[in-house]
Amino acid sequence: MGIKKTEVVRTVFSLLCTASLAGCATQTAPSVHRVGSSQYLFIDSAPPTPWPTNPPPAPKTLDSFARRTSTGSEEDRARAWAEANGPEDFQQEVQRLMQLLPRVEPDNFVQLRLVRDESVQTDPAPLLGAEIWFREDAAATLARYTRDDRFFAREGGLSQADMEVRRELWLDRLKLIDSSYTLSGDPTTGRIDIELGITETAFRELASGQGWSWDNGVRFTFASEQPPAFLDASLESQVRAFVREPSAPIVQLLALTIGTIVLDDGCFRLKDENGKPGPLVMFGYDTQLVRDGEGYPTVIHGDNRYRIGEVGAWGGPNQVRSGSQETRALRAACGDGEIVNVGSPQSLRLFALPFPDWVLDYARAKSLSYDDAWDEVIDCMARNEKRGRFGLEARNACIDQFNDR
Repeated sequence: MGIKKTEVVRTVFSLLCTASLAGCATQTAPSVHRVGSSQYLFIDSAPPTPWPTNPPPAPKTLDSFARRTSTGSEEDRARAWAEANGPEDFQQEVQRLMQLLPRVEPDNFVQLRLVRDESVQTDPAPLLGAEIWFREDAAATLARYTRDDRFFAREGGLSQADMEVRRELWLDRLKLIDSSYTLSGDPTTGRIDIELGITETAFRELASGQGWSWDNGVRFTFASEQPPAFLDASLESQVRAFVREPSAPIVQLLALTIGTIVLDDGCFRLKDENGKPGPLVMFGYDTQLVRDGEGYPTVIHGDNRYRIGEVGAWGGPNQVRSGSQETRALRAACGDGEIVNVGSPQSLRLFALPFPDWVLDYARAKSLSYDDAWDEVIDCMARNEKRGRFGLEARNACIDQFNDR
């Protein structure tokens, strides 16, 4: 992922190494200032969220496939890919049939899919060959185009044209839903799977109004009910607006943005290039506002934690619906101007923590227990922070995905 450069986002160095900012702060309490009789919070900086006291659960095994395709000689890596995808002649035959069959059997061809021995606990499982599905006369049809016994005839399902009709019906319907969604289909069964960023109640209300119907061949996954915004009731009277997306993000863009969110007279804003409160901020659907164990106002979502005033990281860009009820409410509370949707921000320190499989690899490379390896890496990252390295720079100075190279 790359750093998204906007006028409200600094370079990592200037953002983290200015003494007044989170990464270099030495204060032990939030930087809170009140003007006059304002009841609302002013927070322009905070120290980073503490290091976790315990490591995440250790993975049971390491990803041997990633290692085999990333380390060793060029020949070793090529051999690993061939074991996963089949020998070169098999791959060429797959490509030939994938191009040929939809053209010569448009009403009969359904799908070509690779088949693996899932009883073997490797990643990926050993390749057995490929299934080729036809609506009818599968064995005889396949025999006209290949004699390779690594390809297996299977019968059933819908043609690609029929499957496309089913998909297009729902794609037209979903245009009326103001949220992100995903739609996928299995032509061997004809089933459509739809995941929506709205609740089942909201969807059924819309579907009823539109007169939509569907059968068991369509399967839905809905967003959970939006959780309460405030987990600390005292904060509700100390911020003017904690505005969240109206629907859950089904597709999360991952361009990395690094910045600092502050509270300015009760309004959440991004620090600009000059360290001043800049654009207004809205948050993700499932985020909640709480005080952490040290009293800092903190945005949480699942395992993500972000202290207001510290340097954070988030994926994006995230949608801001101009004219929506949420943006109108934010502007009514905090004034006009640009709005940035930060989704579910995370402390940069926590964002940069090593992945569990990296730690297990490190433990094996250094002949340590998993817990001791975690402690050693965290101590190293803490030392690097004191030397002026932060985030991924601090992590990458201490640990790699493969630590015996």
